[in-house]
Order: sequence, then C-alpha cells, then structure tokens
Amino acid sequence: MSPSFCEHVDVARSVPRAIVWGALGFVLLSCHTPPPLAHPAPAAGQTPAPAPAPPAPPAPAASSSSAPTEPPRPSAPDHAELEARYDGRPALSVLRGEASYYGAAFAGRKTASGEVFDPELFTAAHRTLRFGTVLRVKRVDTGAVVYVRVNDRGPFGKSRRILDLSTAAAGRLDMLKRGIAEVRAEVVERAPPPPSKKKPTQTARVESR
Repeated sequence: MSPSFCEHVDVARSVPRAIVWGALGFVLLSCHTPPPLAHPAPAAGQTPAPAPAPPAPPAPAASSSSAPTEPPRPSAPDHAELEARYDGRPALSVLRGEASYYGAAFAGRKTASGEVFDPELFTAAHRTLRFGTVLRVKRVDTGAVVYVRVNDRGPFGKSRRILDLSTAAAGRLDMLKRGIAEVRAEVVERAPPPPSKKKPTQTARVESR
C-alpha cells in the first residue's frame, strides 16, 4: 500500500528541521572551542623561562686622535726637603734688593733652563746665577724665610728687583697681595758649572812626497 499524501508532507517538513538543528549545533560547538595559545602555558610549579635579552648596542669606535698630554712636571724637592737640607748652612754670598713674583699666567711655559714652569714649586729667576743654585730668601720687614732653586732668567726692567719668585715661594713670604718685598737672598749652594762644549781640534795632515 503506497503512503498517503499526508505522510509525504510530514516527511518533507521534518527534513528541513533536521538540517537547521544540525547547523545550529555546529555553530555552538565552534563558539565553545578555545583559540590556540600563542605560547604553551608553563606547568604547575614550573618557573616560566625568561624572555631573551635584547642585543647589546655596538661599542663606539675608538677615536683615532689622542687627547693632548700635559707637559711633564719637573722633579724638584719640596720646601720641607729644601729646608731640612739647607737650614743652618752659612751663606756663600749675599744679595739685597726687591723680589717680585710670577705665577699662573706663565704655568706650563718653558723656563730658560728648559724646565716647565710650575707656580706650585719653590723656584726663582735670577739674571746671572747658575741654574740649580739654591737661595735662602728672607723678607727684611717680617723675617719670613723661603728656600728656592734658580731655574729661570729675570727679572727684567727695574734694577732694584733681583729675583722673580714662583707663586708658592711668594706665598711663603706673604707678598702675594702687595706683589713685591724687600729681601735678603743668601746663596747656600752653588750649582756646578755646565759642561764645556769643546770643539774637536783639527790637525793638519802633512803628506810626504
């Protein structure tokens, strides 16, 4: 017996409903599925690995031009050493006159002896005394004393001025504010004369005939 018309209609209605419910279930399943993780989560009790450190910046290239070096400071005894060595020595000769001083404006320049002038060292300039001569300089009005070593030429100009002292030496005599002072300079050690520069003698050659 063939199915009736009504049974055909019921089957046709049930087919679209099954398709709709199947599609709806697929959509719901896809919504509940979590997206894949970019990095796997660490296990319980496991410390996550640290992120890689960024690359260090490249070291700057060394400059080809080196910084200018300061001229070497002359090796000279300080005042305590000069005083301990020459205190109480008799004067070999005595000079009297005015002393002036020169300082920071000439620092770093070469003196007449070839040394680099350092205003913090106990040195002096004299017109004729040999380089290396040691003087005991006494300020007449106060009695202050300083020991200096001659390493330059001067002073030039007024004949009453017999010495140009370094700033350190002038400070010992308390004459920085005034600039000049009446002094008595005693030579306590004479420097040895410089080695003579003798030219080699030329002997005439006599040829025998």
